[in-house]
Amino acid sequence: MILRRLTPELLDALPPDAPEARASRRDLHALNALMGHRRAWRSWLRREFASTPPRAIAELGAGDGAIVAENLLTTFPDGNGATLFLVDRAPCVADGTLRTLQHAGWSVRVEKADVFDWLSEPRPLDAICANLFLHHFDDTALARLLALASRAAPLFAAMEPRRAWLGLAGVAALPLMDAHPVTRHDARVSVEAGFCGRELSALWPRAGWICEERRALPFSHWFCARRT
Repeated sequence: MILRRLTPELLDALPPDAPEARASRRDLHALNALMGHRRAWRSWLRREFASTPPRAIAELGAGDGAIVAENLLTTFPDGNGATLFLVDRAPCVADGTLRTLQHAGWSVRVEKADVFDWLSEPRPLDAICANLFLHHFDDTALARLLALASRAAPLFAAMEPRRAWLGLAGVAALPLMDAHPVTRHDARVSVEAGFCGRELSALWPRAGWICEERRALPFSHWFCARRT
């Protein structure tokens, strides 16, 4: 097993409107589709909420919000007044994304905040999701984040890089899709900081919860916790 190692990602240090940041975000959108994340998230939404959207859902580390917006709009074309919180230290949500969500009946709140501070404030939430976000934290910070999340909502789900040799082999193939150097660097360190086994379940508060953790597709790692 590869030991987990955290290295700063280049995208996190770039201004959101920098050309390199825009190019890397475009790559991330394509990679999410190629890795099957969009399909997996839509399946989860349908399984957990059937045909009715959650009354309030938050994405942690939302960035530009484009992926969660697409998944919600595809799964629930009518938001019916539900609230979506997009939480990020430096959100860069496009006006077009906001307008599309609002036109479909979603109430969108872009929250520029530290995730620990945001989770500490009580608010009604049906679910929290995180896509390629948890691997940014060491185990100490991650245990704190997950503890806060467990008190904030009855349902939590995350899709993360899977820490395995196959993931590193996939990173080596990124030049074939003309991925930006920032993307190639960040993909490698993301795999090195990713998860395997039941590492996230071990950090989640155990009493009163059912945790599901497994490999998801070739390169990803899935975690879901439901309050009993």
